Order: sequence, then structure tokens, then C-alpha cells
Amino acid sequence: MIRDYRPEDFPRLYEIDQICYQPDIAYSRAELRFYLNQPDSIARVAESRNEILGFVIAQFETDRWAHVLTLDVMPEARRRKIGSALMASVHDICKARKVLMSFLEVDSANQGAQLFYEGLNYRYVATLRGYYGGRSDAYRMMRVMTS
Repeated sequence: MIRDYRPEDFPRLYEIDQICYQPDIAYSRAELRFYLNQPDSIARVAESRNEILGFVIAQFETDRWAHVLTLDVMPEARRRKIGSALMASVHDICKARKVLMSFLEVDSANQGAQLFYEGLNYRYVATLRGYYGGRSDAYRMMRVMTS
């Protein structure tokens, strides 16, 4: 089940982010709370049997652009279409708000994630040198929203 974020989810979302990303990339508690509390942010949670398995946070940069800030799915829950369902929920909200494009950043070394996003119709648009703490590059990927 995909649902909206609730404040009581915060400890689990923080835990998942720490598991999914290396310490120099994972959000601090303050950063995660900041993004979750932005008025133009949306957060959706994937839950099964009362256990949170993943989440996505996106922010509406303008009335026409959405930025997917993070997509986190527990390693043991991957390849079960949870990430796809979370992203579909963001895309549905984007379409309802008449957002034209969505963009995100993905580690240039993470081919699995790149292929995942390509499967969701995201396309490479730029390389961001040193994006991840100066140690690795990111690819910016963009998706044009269609009806």
C-alpha cells in the first residue's frame, strides 16, 4: 500500500535512508526533517503488513517542475515493484498538479538505478561533477509528464 507520510513515520524513514545510502550521502535527521516539512514537498510511504518498506520525497520547485529528492527501498524489498509504485504515486500527483517535468539525480556509478529510472521514462540530461560530496558524479535525469 502506498500512502501519505505521517510524522510518526519519521524514525523509520530515517532508518531506511541510513541503510540505503552511504553515510556521506544519507540525510542527517535535520536534513530529512527539513525536506519532509517543506510546504512544497510530498512524501509517500510504501507499507506492507504495517511495516514501512520504502518512501519517496519530491519537491515542487515551480508550478511546472518537480524534483525527486530521494527514493529509498529496503534492500530485501527491492525488485518487488515498490520503487515503481512510489514513483507512480509521485507522477500521478505531478499530473494532477499539471507539472510538466520531473527531474532527479542518480549516482553515475549506479547502473541499476539508471536503468530503473530509464524504465520510468527518465532520460539523461547532464552530468553533475562531484555531486556526491566531491567523490562521485551524478547524472541528472528528466521525465516529461504525459497524460
